[in-house]
Amino acid sequence: MNKYGCMALVAMACAAVMPTAHAAGNSFVAGQVGRARFNDSVFDDSSTNTRAISGGYRWQAGPIVQIGVEAGLGKVDELEGDFFYYNDGMGYEEIARIAMDIDYRHVGANARINFGEGSRWFAIARAGYMAYDMDARLHYEAWDNGQLVDGFDDTASDDGGGAYFGAGVGVDITPNINVNLMFNGYAYSSFEGDGYTEDDIGTASTTTLGVEVRF
Repeated sequence: MNKYGCMALVAMACAAVMPTAHAAGNSFVAGQVGRARFNDSVFDDSSTNTRAISGGYRWQAGPIVQIGVEAGLGKVDELEGDFFYYNDGMGYEEIARIAMDIDYRHVGANARINFGEGSRWFAIARAGYMAYDMDARLHYEAWDNGQLVDGFDDTASDDGGGAYFGAGVGVDITPNINVNLMFNGYAYSSFEGDGYTEDDIGTASTTTLGVEVRF
């Protein structure tokens, strides 16, 4: 399913920009680093470091507008979440800790809009499809009045996908290099983890500082 979603987004993005393919444009490579925040059943409001690299091509669509396609990959560092399975209020409780890390790929369309002709400052917009692979580790403990009575460790893996969208601002440092600040949102099939989480749909966001080089 992830493969077909990526192929469909590439086709739609190419169809959207092909009418301007005769106009001047340029290739680009970009890198971003920042923070990722999750709103999932276990990882609600948890955050960790993230980094990504992408590349693509933009065509000139007007005096101050470029539109194009992009593809890339990224990684989210290890994220931990604690939750209670059960607590009877009389000293017995079951606790679990989940740790996970994520690798993801994305493909989509993007646009760059300068704040006037000749301006070094610009806005960025992007949207597309994201696919992820997740590895998780579970640690479970059962306590009875302060005494450990049971426990085990388990592992799980999951994959899925969803949509991403983003917006940001940037400034050209040279004719071929810019720095940018981006905010991205993600809506995806939630991490299942063999039933350790409950939500069907998860959401996440990233705030990143990036550098882009154009050719």
